[in-house]
Amino acid sequence: MMPPVRCLAMRAVEAPRARIALISMHTSPLDQPGSGDAGGMNVEIRALAGLLGDRGVAVDIFTRCAGRGVPEIDRVGSLARVIQVEAGPCAEADGLNLPPLVPRFADEVVRLEAELGPYDLIHSHYWMSGPAGIAAARRWEVPLVASFHTLAEVKNLAAEEGDPLEPLARVAGEKRVIGAADRIIAPTRDDAHNLIELYGADPGRIRVVPPGMDAGLFHPRDRAEARDRLGLGTGPVVLFVGRLQRLKGPDLAIRAFAQAARLSPGGMSDATLLLVGGPSGRGEVREWLEGVAASEGLGGRVRFLAPRAHQDMPWVYSAADVLVMPSQSESFGLAALEAQACGTPVLAAAVGGLEHAVGDGTGGFLVEGRDPAGYAEALLRVLSSPRLAARLSRGAVSHASAFPWDRTVDGLLDVYGELVPDLESAKAS
Repeated sequence: MMPPVRCLAMRAVEAPRARIALISMHTSPLDQPGSGDAGGMNVEIRALAGLLGDRGVAVDIFTRCAGRGVPEIDRVGSLARVIQVEAGPCAEADGLNLPPLVPRFADEVVRLEAELGPYDLIHSHYWMSGPAGIAAARRWEVPLVASFHTLAEVKNLAAEEGDPLEPLARVAGEKRVIGAADRIIAPTRDDAHNLIELYGADPGRIRVVPPGMDAGLFHPRDRAEARDRLGLGTGPVVLFVGRLQRLKGPDLAIRAFAQAARLSPGGMSDATLLLVGGPSGRGEVREWLEGVAASEGLGGRVRFLAPRAHQDMPWVYSAADVLVMPSQSESFGLAALEAQACGTPVLAAAVGGLEHAVGDGTGGFLVEGRDPAGYAEALLRVLSSPRLAARLSRGAVSHASAFPWDRTVDGLLDVYGELVPDLESAKAS
């Protein structure tokens, strides 16, 4: 039995319109974005759970207990709470060690319904949550909605020579969930196309619902104050935000910055490259990136900052002249949207969801290919022209304003309402 911890978080709530079990096995919305496996998915799950609660929909988020020793229940909104499930030790686990824990996690989620349910709908996030979603949907006889956030086949197609490929077990797991889900949420039409072409998904079950951002939190801040908070000077600041892993391209950001400095030694003489994020998985990532910076002759011009709390990120974005996102693949790219909302132009890879998240020519530029020269050219184009930078800053705010979280919630409720009629009324509240 689950220990009765944090009893206040378990208090009864006024009759909700419906109750949703949201499953995120491998990472919790309480985890710090930018470290470990935590990223935009964590931000999205927590934001949407809270906003669904504001619409009168109760949400329980099931995640694997990790890092705090015992299972706990945390309230994260008026009708939203995080339920930690025992599956293996309540401790951090490498991503490679998580798949064997999936069956036990699924069994525990199904068992807990007797204590915490009943639920009207299940929404699983990422492939490892899928088996729990399938098992619970069958046992509880409720619909299953699935979101993947990233797809193994897409990542494998984007992998560069020498990069490890996603395992066949993940591909098989994704296909199983795709075949079982009543609805599949894709962040963009491109992602919907990948589901159909690479996985044989039924087009009639796919719905496109783009992510969003918190406009009340992400808006331009005073640049001088933002830089003072981070201990930055007055020279140009190029920013990278995200997990420090090859997929995100932090090494490409360093090489592009170095090439820009070589092309414009005067204009870049006092420039700083700021990398904000933590390592993902095993390996000496920080040492590798420091080696890349040293080999490019950048010395102390590359600064590393640990992941910041989400509420502090507007100050990080506002401190920068430009955000660089040279990802190999990206299902959407929430950091690009948040940076633009803060008035910071974005230079991003022309891949996947970034082609939708970035206003190309309006809030930044999309860069084709993986050559540092392309990013260096775009960097110098923005940094050398105050007029262009100001125009992109205004355009960035305008572009991001079209992606509020409320629009995402409306889209989700449209999908949920197709399966549970009681959820249709929540959209109008």
